[in-house]
This record gives sequence, structure tokens and C-alpha cells, in this order.
Amino acid sequence: MTTSSDPAPVTEGIEIPLPGGMGSGGLVVRVGDTVRRPIVAQTEPVEAFLSHLASVGFDGAPEPLGRDAKGRSILTWMPGDVALPPFPAWVATDEALVSVALLQRRMHDASRSFVFSPLAPWYRPNLPDAGPGAIVCHNDLCVENVVLADGRATAFIDFDFSAPSDPLLDIAIACRHWVPFKDPADVLDGFAGVDQARRFSLFCDAHGLSSTQRTEVVEHGLGFLDRALVTMRAKADEGLPLYVTVWERGYEKQNRRSHEWLRRFGETLLR
Repeated sequence: MTTSSDPAPVTEGIEIPLPGGMGSGGLVVRVGDTVRRPIVAQTEPVEAFLSHLASVGFDGAPEPLGRDAKGRSILTWMPGDVALPPFPAWVATDEALVSVALLQRRMHDASRSFVFSPLAPWYRPNLPDAGPGAIVCHNDLCVENVVLADGRATAFIDFDFSAPSDPLLDIAIACRHWVPFKDPADVLDGFAGVDQARRFSLFCDAHGLSSTQRTEVVEHGLGFLDRALVTMRAKADEGLPLYVTVWERGYEKQNRRSHEWLRRFGETLLR
């Protein structure tokens, strides 16, 4: 299986490039038991959020450790397994799914005491304006951003998209990847053939969501797909390599199939 863990300790001082990241591919590296990330506009508020999570006892996220000699952000390394496409079957188990929801619920609870500035330079490419009740959320809990150990989620990584938002939207984004909110024709690899309705129910049960909140999650999912389509097209038009690749591989049609499937899913499941 493809994992983030190594068969032997990583030597301090040796930089190991980490895979993934639409906007930071190749720029994020592991050095010993730390991760080094380039400084970007949102680094300061994101680090403040991560420091808060650590201060209230949430251990499922990296902790900021300052700057290195190259001026990069230093974060603690989160040991475990991270799946990369093509996704293996072990990320599609019920145990993994429920553990992601439970860890996300813990993170939301820890975030509620974080006093954030809405004027900070949060990165919000696929988010609407934060309304009442917003908390800082991860906003990008794709499979590649979840660390698992013994089949259960133990940490979230890559918080570049974290920003104030509706926690139900954060749940919808996680559902996009983990249920997944996709036309079954596009549910591939280890997720192929999963019972999406059952998985959605399990995820919502772990969060303790009411029927009304479940309807809102689906509505948030539809809005997210609409905004993501615009963002992906704009990034591809800018010529950003990873976005160009995803777009040319048929993202637009896949997004539209997902939207139609989720619309019908909501009408039949939640009516």
C-alpha cells in the first residue's frame, strides 16, 4: 500500500519531497520528524489555528514549531498511512469512514473556542462568505489529507484551505471524498461498488446530525461542486500544471455527473 510512513527513520537534515498538494506539489518536504512548508499568505492564521488545536488537547493535527534556516514553516510530522490514487481498499472500510467523521467532530469541537479574525488572509477558493456560527474548519478533507493507523483516522494534514466556514459545509466536503459524493460511474479503485447511501448515513450518524442537518449537508455539497467547477476552470486557464492535468482528464464532466447524482440522491434519500 502507498503510505506516508517509512520502513526506516528519516535522517535529520535529509529532505524528502512529499507527494500531493494541488498548489504545493514538490515544495513540501519531510525532514526528520518534521514537515517543512513554504510560507504563503495564509500561513500565519493557519498556524495560529493549529497552535490553538494543540493547546486545547486536539492531537489530530500538526503543531507549528517556528521557522527553519530557509524561512519555511516547520510542523510536526504525523506518522501513519496516507493513501494516494489509485486508492486501496483499506481506506474504504466502514471503520475508516466512521473514524474520519469522529476525528472531524473532535476537531470542530476544539475549533469552537478559537477566536479568529475574518479579515485574516484565509485561502477560500471554494467557500462562500462565512456566516453566523462559522468556525475555522479544514475544508479539504480529501483522502490524501487524512492519516490512518491500524485502519483508523488519527490525524488531518495540509491545512492550507482551513478558514472560517459552516461546519456542515466542512462535512459536505469530507463526504464528497469519503462517501463519496460522486456518480457511481466515477467511484473507482478501492471505493468501487460501495453503498453510498449507507456510507452517508454512517458519516452523519457519527456526527450526530439531525435529518434537517443532513439535508443541509447535501445542499452544501451541491454548492461546493458549483464553486469548485468555477475554481478548477480558472486555475486551469491560468496554466497551473496540476489543475490543467485534472481539467484535461475530464473534471468538468465528472463534476457535472456528481452534481446530478447528488441532486437525485438528496431528493430520494432525504425527502
